[in-house]
Amino acid sequence: MENIEKFKVGELLVKKPFFRTISTGVYDHPVISGKLNMAPVPNDNVERKLVTQEDFLRELDPLGHAINNRELFPDIWRQNEEDGKWYIEEIPRYAISYELIILTKHLTHLCGNDVRFELSDKKVTDETNEIYNNFVLGWANKNMEIAWYKLCKSVKSTGDGAIIGFLDNGKFGWKVLSFANGDILYPHYDKYTGKLKYFARKFSEYDETGVQLKEYVEVWDDTNYYRFANNAKANNIVDKVKNLFKVSGFELEESRRHGFEMIPVAYYRDDFGPCWTFSQETIENYEIAFSNLAQSNHDFGLPIMYLKGEGSEEVSSRDLSYASKIMLLPTDGEIGFVNKQDASAAYKTEIDKLEELSYKQSFAVKTPELKSGDTPGVSLKIMYSDAYEKAMIDSNEYDEVLDTLVDIYSFGYGVESGNQLAFRNTNIRHYIEPYIHRNETELTTNLNTSVVGGFLSKQTASEKSPYATPNEWERIQRENKEEQQHELLLQEEKVNIQNDANVEMQEQLADIEVQKEE
Repeated sequence: MENIEKFKVGELLVKKPFFRTISTGVYDHPVISGKLNMAPVPNDNVERKLVTQEDFLRELDPLGHAINNRELFPDIWRQNEEDGKWYIEEIPRYAISYELIILTKHLTHLCGNDVRFELSDKKVTDETNEIYNNFVLGWANKNMEIAWYKLCKSVKSTGDGAIIGFLDNGKFGWKVLSFANGDILYPHYDKYTGKLKYFARKFSEYDETGVQLKEYVEVWDDTNYYRFANNAKANNIVDKVKNLFKVSGFELEESRRHGFEMIPVAYYRDDFGPCWTFSQETIENYEIAFSNLAQSNHDFGLPIMYLKGEGSEEVSSRDLSYASKIMLLPTDGEIGFVNKQDASAAYKTEIDKLEELSYKQSFAVKTPELKSGDTPGVSLKIMYSDAYEKAMIDSNEYDEVLDTLVDIYSFGYGVESGNQLAFRNTNIRHYIEPYIHRNETELTTNLNTSVVGGFLSKQTASEKSPYATPNEWERIQRENKEEQQHELLLQEEKVNIQNDANVEMQEQLADIEVQKEE
């Protein structure tokens, strides 16, 4: 492993950018006639528009949506014919937080169920059961489900995220790094194996006024942890020029062994960006259409009054913005209302379709309205099939980073609990089970039927029960043992009572025999 200390920090702070494909050059290729022979593949350079993780945060917050940008969607300027002055008419702007809705639905289906653990040994003993219970209870006590949820939330909202494991005085802990919290993440991979070679994180300190005081860069490799620091404030012209051209150096502030056998970083990146990427254009069109509808309602929603005739001074000076008026008209005057435009049907069709596509393109399902009581599990799966299918794909996509997270936890918590070798030598399988709304009564009935039928073990049924705790099977065994011990004690007490009764009866019979002889 190369020594990180000899690297320039500038070489660490590089990463693959996020981008979105644009349609320039689509199908702009030569036309071939005649027979198709072997020919070189045309050089087609796809043009992409760079996007930043700041853009993802703008999309997540409705206040940062494009509809609120007055340069992209300017207000209306009108000139008063009487005084020649220009007046601004603000157009209605409605930003809808569909991105947050889609994010919430994705996280619900991906992280709604806890990560599943199972013993995969062919022969399960009391020792392996105890190791398994310690592993699962440690996972719960260390709040690893929260760590997993925060990692998924970071990836699905900002494009990437990481979990860092650490040992502090022999105690295992973790922290989640996310761009949403001010962390810029820089993974570096081995060109031959494709595995993580070293990992860098950049963040800053600020004072109470928001001025940047100090920049930090943290680096992890397979043995050590490093922290570099750089004063963000430039004290003179030379420092300002250095900062401008990014040649100012970071000084090594701390270096120590992190105590893990691997790089204690579980990092994941989605090259497409946040989970709403394929719905973003539709969401923006929805906001434009909804704002146009609001402006149409503002202009034509209320009845428009017209007056014919010279009228009186009182009539001409009244505010005609609203429908409810009391007017004084001359005998030759006329008053009435203009028939308003009815664009509601056309707008409703467009808005409803855009709303449907906003959900569908991100594989999110709008909550259906149920008109009956309990719904069968198959019907629920069909209703949420789009979301369930996406969660099944995500469970495969996120499986590799989950493997890394479990390895980090297994080593770190193994050191803390003294079970490192036991955890390593015990085959504990883990997987993501996507969440789907289900009828728990029906599930319990199916599990019970499977156990009675003999093709599902009681232990597996207890693990898959929605009411089970991490050590449910251990509790069942303990209850069975306690019940057996109680039965043994009860049998022993019955035998003792019977023996005492037999002895007493024998004594009485002996007394009777003695009395007969006398």
